[in-house]
Amino acid sequence: MQAQGQAATDLDTFDKSEKMMEIRSFLRISANEGNSSSVISFENLGNSREAIFIITLLRNHGYTVNYGKKDDGVIIVKW
Repeated sequence: MQAQGQAATDLDTFDKSEKMMEIRSFLRISANEGNSSSVISFENLGNSREAIFIITLLRNHGYTVNYGKKDDGVIIVKW
């Protein structure tokens, strides 16, 4: 489902944010180290809105994003 209206604008803006650049940099370093996935804690994703945006954008950019076990508080990003 494609975002439309204000949601699309907000996602596009967030996609260029410093927070998203940090996440991409982390994933790029991990991939360069030979990893096929990375684990990111919810603490590193920011507030709930930022976490939703990050997960949505990663999926839109072709990453597979899964949630850890119930109380792990992490996402697992695969490329």
